[in-house]
Amino acid sequence: MNLIERLSDWTLFSIIFIIIFAVLGSAEGLRKYTNKPPESTRKFIHIFVGLIICLCPLIFKVNYQIITLSFLFIGINAYLLFSEKFESMHVTSRKSYGTIYFPFSVLILSYFWWDKPISFILTILVLTLADPIAAIFGAKERIVFTPWVDQKSIRGSLAMFSSSFLIIMLGTDILSKYYGSAFLLPFPILFGLGVFTALSATLSEAVSCKGSDNLSIPIATFLSYEIYLINYTHGTLFQLLSWTLLSIIIFTIANKKNSVTINGSITGYLLGIIIFGSGGWKWIAPLVFFFISSSILSHLKTKVASRRDIAQLLANGGIATICAIVYLFWDSTYSSVLYLGAIAAATADTWGTEIGYYSRKSPNLIFSNKKVPKGTSGGITYLGTFGSIIGGLVIGLIGELSLGIENLIFPITIAGISGSLYDSTLGNYVQGKYLCNKCNNIIEERSHCNDPTSLISGSRWIDNNMVNFLNTLVGAIVAYLIWI
Repeated sequence: MNLIERLSDWTLFSIIFIIIFAVLGSAEGLRKYTNKPPESTRKFIHIFVGLIICLCPLIFKVNYQIITLSFLFIGINAYLLFSEKFESMHVTSRKSYGTIYFPFSVLILSYFWWDKPISFILTILVLTLADPIAAIFGAKERIVFTPWVDQKSIRGSLAMFSSSFLIIMLGTDILSKYYGSAFLLPFPILFGLGVFTALSATLSEAVSCKGSDNLSIPIATFLSYEIYLINYTHGTLFQLLSWTLLSIIIFTIANKKNSVTINGSITGYLLGIIIFGSGGWKWIAPLVFFFISSSILSHLKTKVASRRDIAQLLANGGIATICAIVYLFWDSTYSSVLYLGAIAAATADTWGTEIGYYSRKSPNLIFSNKKVPKGTSGGITYLGTFGSIIGGLVIGLIGELSLGIENLIFPITIAGISGSLYDSTLGNYVQGKYLCNKCNNIIEERSHCNDPTSLISGSRWIDNNMVNFLNTLVGAIVAYLIWI
């Protein structure tokens, strides 16, 4: 019996905790002694801590220790960040919350999927090694693009993809042999696994900002890796790859038609991969209908159609994606109902807004007789309400036909209209409204006319995207409660 086997898990936990803190303190002391910029030691700390986390499935028998470690460092890093201490960890050329996102992503993976050590190790390795490699190669690149907030480089993205591909391919083969897997993947399947997973990792890094890649990369990498392998073992890999190609075509066209922004296209692709990979064509059908019908209705209007961005995609599709993940790993019928309820609420709200635009009468604020201009949050019309009902009804029909679950039409329709009305209620009473100091218009954005606006009512923390997110959450809950 070796030394590690003789030590208890909590003793090993204490040793790892002390080692991490010793390295952090040494790095900060060395940085101050040599008068180097914080960025010079931040990458070293990122890699060192990441490699230690990768070893945890090989060291600990259960996940209690790594969950405890994650909670500790979420709190410690949050304190150090907001107190502006330990520059070696936190100070970068831009504001970053990456040191908080990192342990949070480890917490999620270790809590829900500790029983998948190969996927866990490779996911953390991609974040630990591929992300810094991308940053190094992209540091002096002149050809840059801005998919969302932070600038990215072509060279950095290529480095991210290449290094992620190699980590997945080589790591899968090595770890499969180490853990004594019942079968090894054929080379073409292994190659496809590397490409599929590396693409998701690279795209999730591209649309990150303020260190959110420390959360988005592990989650996107893990889910893509598992989805590919699950579909391979279920014999549906060809369908998954067909959807992948079709999804790329759909969002490329949508971006050229100004239906979505670049970051919206990337987000839509990633959410679609998770949903299709979880439930196949029968699950993706309601979402495709929502996206296409909403885009068509938006472009039929005479005014300029809005382009959906990453925040809008996450607000409307976040709850649905979580339901798909639950279905993928825990195979619950309830998740199907929750999923359709969320999609119905998003569809009903969008249809109500777009169809209500054609009403000849100005909308009234919900629970009020006050007339407001078209497009005002909280405003409803009879025509718009009818559109909401039809939108929820169609999702119910599609869901019952595609999923084969009986008695879905009524609860999904009610879920749609309930979510839509809840959206209008929040829009009227809770959503933040601002006054533009230049044009004196009442708007919903924190800036207008290139100038900060003044909050006049509602909450600063509740914007249109948050309202949409809560709308889909209510739709999911209502569908579930009525259906059971």
